[in-house]
Amino acid sequence: MSRPFSRRASLGLPLALAFTSARDGHAQAGDSSRLRIGLAAAPTTIDPHFHADSANFVLARHMFETLIQWSPDGRLLPLLARRWRPLEDGAGWELEMDPAARFADGMPVTAGDAAASLTRAMTIPNSPGRFTPFLAGLIAAEAVSPSLLRLRTEGPTPLLPGGLPAILIIPERIALSASPADFNAGTAVMGSGPFELVEYRRGEVLLLRRNEAWWRPGGRPLPDWRRLELRIVAQDAARISGLLTGELDLIDNLPPQDLARVSRTPNTTVIRQPGTRIMFIALNQAEQLHPGQPNPMRDRRVREALSLAIDRQALASQVMGGEASPAGQLMPLSRVEADPAIRPPAPDRAAARRLLAEAGWGQGFRLNLIGTNNRYAGDDQLVQAVAQMWSQVGVEVEVEAMPSVSYFPRYGAGRFGAALGAWLTGPPEPNSFFTGVVAARDPARRRGAVNGTGYSNPRLDSMVDRALTNLDPAARLAIWREGARIVFAEDIAQLPLFHQASLWAMRSSVTYDARLDSLTLAMDARRASA
Repeated sequence: MSRPFSRRASLGLPLALAFTSARDGHAQAGDSSRLRIGLAAAPTTIDPHFHADSANFVLARHMFETLIQWSPDGRLLPLLARRWRPLEDGAGWELEMDPAARFADGMPVTAGDAAASLTRAMTIPNSPGRFTPFLAGLIAAEAVSPSLLRLRTEGPTPLLPGGLPAILIIPERIALSASPADFNAGTAVMGSGPFELVEYRRGEVLLLRRNEAWWRPGGRPLPDWRRLELRIVAQDAARISGLLTGELDLIDNLPPQDLARVSRTPNTTVIRQPGTRIMFIALNQAEQLHPGQPNPMRDRRVREALSLAIDRQALASQVMGGEASPAGQLMPLSRVEADPAIRPPAPDRAAARRLLAEAGWGQGFRLNLIGTNNRYAGDDQLVQAVAQMWSQVGVEVEVEAMPSVSYFPRYGAGRFGAALGAWLTGPPEPNSFFTGVVAARDPARRRGAVNGTGYSNPRLDSMVDRALTNLDPAARLAIWREGARIVFAEDIAQLPLFHQASLWAMRSSVTYDARLDSLTLAMDARRASA
């Protein structure tokens, strides 16, 4: 574990005491200038480029900014870059930096900073999940001048601007030399965002103060909050208790089974964002899972049997308390990119047993199923429920639920038989899922960065290549639908479970704008009007 860092607070003291005794005058409990957020998902780092996971992005986004941003309702808006346009030859983009943008130390944010940050995000070593799915087609980022950034790509890349909101910008001097340990220690943290770092204790809390010199893009006001506490509270009961006792002002990942109780509690409010995240089971299709033993999941019939053994409606209604909808593909049926013909498979365990027998596995087999126990709502209960369903068709399952910091490297390295996975289907088209999760792993082309299953379909890869360079949205739509059919219906490469709704709860003194990308950001919270 990396050592804690503190610019202002004293280490070794209880959290409340350390925060209120800081030299920069942290607000006392009950002060309306402080916001305390309880986050369910444990981050793995505050390095903005090391690991592409939304839990990490939530922390970092308060201190760092992106070239382009997604609004809460899914609109693509300027941020550090005020304009962007395709190059005349079609093979890239030019972005004009906003001359008003400043880092917290007063230095301007330049195209050189942006180019170095993009390069670092694509090439940082030992990452358990690089940001390359959001930068498909990008060959090089170069600063034409301090105000002009040029992105060279493999032909037309109409979807590249939609991926840039995932990449946070840091000073070039830091991008060229800093390691993840430097960020986790606090020595490399320098951003242009509305908050500055006070203290970071990995797995516990991130303490921030408002950047009073924030450059206020678009003339927006400073956040309402002078002091911000982002507390990692993985245990649902503790997170809810913190809200109800007034120790926390806002929490995310409200467990569905507690929704009614919290909603009825005086001075609390609950808001809901319909299913924006898919939960799925990734099946390892490597030639062998164990030396000298064939891998049953290389046979499509076995994969289909595992799918038919799952009662998705039961998972959605019982494990998720009704705050999820059964899934048959990546995108919810309400999204235009979804293929309306692909429906969630109905459970049929008799058919599952027949398929296993046809494949030569009628006597069953052993399988290890890994998942997180601190990352998604009900994740540990979910893997147990799936294991029980598989056991009913003769598959003996060993469940391993672990912290996300252990899970992600293991998933990326393919050290599992089956794994609980998730993907946030936010505002953009689903290109990042296809290039990062189901594309054949090809480091030279930066494809398959989070494909830990060994799945590969050359026809799908070719289709994705065409979609990424196609300027016609209708043509891309047809490709995404066909891609969904290949992955989820033909190959059954992954087993979609459900689309999960996002739930937040807050004290009545706070209002929050639910985001289509399900992120929890203090910039979208405000003091409620009296």
